[in-house]
Amino acid sequence: MAAKKITGKSKLSKTVESKEEAKEHLNLVTPNKKATLKAYRLYDDDIARLKKITATMNRESHRHISETAAIRALLVLGSTATGERLLNALRKTL
Repeated sequence: MAAKKITGKSKLSKTVESKEEAKEHLNLVTPNKKATLKAYRLYDDDIARLKKITATMNRESHRHISETAAIRALLVLGSTATGERLLNALRKTL
C-alpha cells in the first residue's frame, strides 16, 4: 500500500508552528548558591559524633535532617565561635 502524500496544512504542523511562535524568553531567577562537591576524610570517632549530633537534631525537629544539613549547621556555629574555643575543641579531638 502506497503512502498517501499529505497536502495542505495538517493539525500536527499547525501545533509545531504555534509552539515555535509561542516561545518567549523568560527571565527566570537563577540560584545564587551553587553546590560544589568537597570530600573530607573522617575518623570513626568523628563519624560517631556526627551521627549523634544528627540524631539529636532529628529528635528536636519535625522533619528529617540529613548529615549534610547537620554539617552545615555546625559550620554556622563554628563561624560564630571564637578562635580560642575552636582550638580547644580541636585539642580535645587529638
